[in-house]
Amino acid sequence: MQSASPPAIGFSFVIAVGLAGGIALAAHRAGTLTRGGALAATVVGSLAMLAGAPWGGYLVLWFVSASLLSRLGVHVKRQRTASVLPQREARDAWQVLANGAVFAALAAWALWQAAEGGPHPDVGPAAAIMAASALAAAGADTLATEIGTWLGATPRSLRSGKPVPPGTSGAVSWAGTAALLCGALGYAAVAAAVGLVPGTAWATVAVAASLGAMTDSLLGAWLQTERWCAHCREATEQNTHRCGTPTTPWRGWTALDNDGVNLLCTLSAAAVAGIWLALWH
Repeated sequence: MQSASPPAIGFSFVIAVGLAGGIALAAHRAGTLTRGGALAATVVGSLAMLAGAPWGGYLVLWFVSASLLSRLGVHVKRQRTASVLPQREARDAWQVLANGAVFAALAAWALWQAAEGGPHPDVGPAAAIMAASALAAAGADTLATEIGTWLGATPRSLRSGKPVPPGTSGAVSWAGTAALLCGALGYAAVAAAVGLVPGTAWATVAVAASLGAMTDSLLGAWLQTERWCAHCREATEQNTHRCGTPTTPWRGWTALDNDGVNLLCTLSAAAVAGIWLALWH
């Protein structure tokens, strides 16, 4: 495989950064991303664009769908999660990387391996399937949370089995679970439609994404940090509760917040896809 000339590489880089930066800037101006979030999105998007049109197209479609979902019934969802979730208007850098870092790392891996002298030049298809699974898991998890909260279905804690407020990490509802499975299937189909993965691999992506999103719920129930408001006597993810009282760590790992769980969700989906490919292909 012949390597591209330096001018061609430089031109591709400029185009990739320009496209990714333009989309991130538009999202920032629309209130979807903070400044830090826009910068992180530019890095993730640039790597995807450099990896090829299917990578970039899939990421753009994922981002648009996730942004639209976050706007769906936004006032209703904020009211229902007011005591549990931090009320953030836009995604910051940590949120962007929690969802997109694994995808970006696999895009960079595929780029490096495809370069002249790379030890495994044919690794691209496997990296694409793992990357599609990671992003599909993040999308399925987002869909489950947004749809479940919007419809007002009562979630139950995986830890206790008891009803908990909407938005509580580690809790599931019938609506959220149905949305999760539909999201995994949908994002897998999109990955195949844009040419990121072969049509025969969409089922692998769907299964890996479903398991990754379910892992998110399990980690949220048993390991994710949870805080306590002594004034309201409520569990929450807010550092300062809506009543104005500073909260204290209650249970779970203090260092593992929702962003960390989302990162592990995408990583687990990529790992499931990678293990499947290693064992059966």
